Amino acid sequence: MTATDGRAATALADAIDTRGAAAFVHVGDRSDATLRYLAGPALPDRPSAFLRTATGKRLLCPPPGAASAARETFDGTVVAAPSLDANTAGERAAAALTARDATGTVLTTASVPHAAALYLERAGYEVASTDALTAARARKTAAELDRLRAVQTAAVAGVEHAEAVLAGAKWESESHADADADAASLVHAGEPLTTAALRREVNAALSRAGVDPAGNTLVAAGPSWRDPALGGDDPVRAGDPVLVDLAPRDAAGYHGRLARTFVVDTDGGWERRAHLAVTRAREAGLAELTPGKPASRVHEETAAEIVAYGFESVGETRTDGTRALGHGVGLARREAPRLSGAGDLEAGHVVALAPTVFDAAEGGGVRVADLAVVTAEGYDLLADYATSLSPTDG
Repeated sequence: MTATDGRAATALADAIDTRGAAAFVHVGDRSDATLRYLAGPALPDRPSAFLRTATGKRLLCPPPGAASAARETFDGTVVAAPSLDANTAGERAAAALTARDATGTVLTTASVPHAAALYLERAGYEVASTDALTAARARKTAAELDRLRAVQTAAVAGVEHAEAVLAGAKWESESHADADADAASLVHAGEPLTTAALRREVNAALSRAGVDPAGNTLVAAGPSWRDPALGGDDPVRAGDPVLVDLAPRDAAGYHGRLARTFVVDTDGGWERRAHLAVTRAREAGLAELTPGKPASRVHEETAAEIVAYGFESVGETRTDGTRALGHGVGLARREAPRLSGAGDLEAGHVVALAPTVFDAAEGGGVRVADLAVVTAEGYDLLADYATSLSPTDG
């Protein structure tokens, strides 16, 4: 059984019983977080169907040719496709239910592919969605927390390496015709330091730490602060806020989240004030991580602290205003609990806090992000790392 199966089984059994349903069905491939939660990480790269019947049977319907491999890792019943002819996971799920004389309502997640729902309906089943797994996935088990701590520790290694590179970078004065003074570019290992070069350094450090960067490494400086997710290859200069924002993934699919902003040779101006606002906002948000409190309070208190330091009110764009981000983390980079809606925090919730200040006029921003688990007494950081603005080596 997977580390999460007991909790998933209880949630699905309750949902099936409450709705008087015949079964629960979900369809996805190995990249689908819900399917990994239900069936484990060793899945084919083509869509499979997971079923749980009202009698408690767990079935996996893999694509043609994948049944033998699935039996090695899935501890329920693997239902082989009847032939190598092209068919879909939805067809296989409907056929498996029909073969077991299941009738009536079939529960699915809201994200089940439309085609799969159509095949179930054509087979005579009434399809209804359930959010039973959302709450179950949000409350992490001890085994899941162990994985999250490990991947977050690897994220620390990535940020630590980035800080060391920045701390050891040399100055190279570049004259610009359109500037009154020279701009101090940074050089690392004899080459100009750019956001792309620093991103490669960080990704290599994450790989050495045993996790997959998963395309989630954001490094921004100068123009790339407008949308760090676009990547870019901008020069890193002294005095520029440099964002290093990581969300690596382990072999089972669990994610971390850690971000820090560094400034080489800061003059203590705008970025120092923005950094103070962001770190105080981090503390305010963490203080709200208590069971029974509304999840939205985390976002609200984080945002209020930023505003109290004189920055713009919280916005949702990357190009102006300020935003204080918070979201659940697990098998998906962003999952429940949501910090912008209804619902209370519970012990076992894992939350990423990422207060951010951005100002286009200043040419950059400041962000810190951490991962914490809600406990019976409050919260625990899954890994800790200093929030200093000036980079140091070691």
